[in-house]
Amino acid sequence: MTAIGQERPRGRGHLGDLLAWLRRGAKSDFWLRFRRNRNAVSGAIIVALVTLTAVFAPALAPRDFESINMLAVWSPPTGDNLLGGDALGRDILSRVIVGARVSLLVAISVLAITLTFGTAMGMIAGYFGGWTDTLIMRVVDIIFAFPELILAILVAAVMGPGKLTVIIALSLVWWPGIARLTRSLVLSWKSELFVDAAIASGTRPHRILIRHLLPNIVAPIIVRASIGVGFIIMAEATLSFLGIGVQEPEPTWGGMIRDGLVSLRTEPYLSLFSSLALGITIIGFNLLGDGMRDLLDPRIRDR
Repeated sequence: MTAIGQERPRGRGHLGDLLAWLRRGAKSDFWLRFRRNRNAVSGAIIVALVTLTAVFAPALAPRDFESINMLAVWSPPTGDNLLGGDALGRDILSRVIVGARVSLLVAISVLAITLTFGTAMGMIAGYFGGWTDTLIMRVVDIIFAFPELILAILVAAVMGPGKLTVIIALSLVWWPGIARLTRSLVLSWKSELFVDAAIASGTRPHRILIRHLLPNIVAPIIVRASIGVGFIIMAEATLSFLGIGVQEPEPTWGGMIRDGLVSLRTEPYLSLFSSLALGITIIGFNLLGDGMRDLLDPRIRDR
């Protein structure tokens, strides 16, 4: 018997304590497996370095990326210009650093749009079915009928070059994949007993989708998103390389690769270093995506 005013100790069988313990255990187990996964750790380190570079680009860039120096036109790497100069004598290192901000800004914007819209459309199609499912999936099939990059180039060419054009074009071609994945996950979960219990208790459909189904399907969607970031960054570089993406004077890795092709044999520094930055970033996100898939997919994790 406890004294008056003394807090009653909680038993081990208390449901709240049990759930809290399970959450703590799952988190610790996840981080333990994460540290043991070489792909996940390597990808996370690269992604963290690229992200920090993009966030602190103005402070890290040694010079103004728009500053023209005719004495440094196509200059090789020196102590003053660590990566050399481009066709206008602008510092390549500064432009590569600022280019990371442009690429990540486009990638984050596209992810935000596609995850929100694609997940919502997929959940609605999978849960309600009927003509709603048919209509949404037919739109998805029409978009899937075209190669993703070709459709993005077509949309960008119609809308005109610019950062907003790149975001809209890539969002248009990427959300159907998220919608189809989400629909399949909802179809597999909506027949579970906890969903039937929620329906029987009078829970509204939008609450079932948000509170009961979404937490159970978020892990595969995160994996799909982490793998897709590499494609988004590469697609943005491709559009800029073709001249229908982000325009000058704002630097992009794809635009820098294009500008360096005119002197690739004699002064390869511009194309070389921008290609290296692009390749390392894509590899980092792909490694992180593969590692997250190994950690969150129970079929692979439990082998």
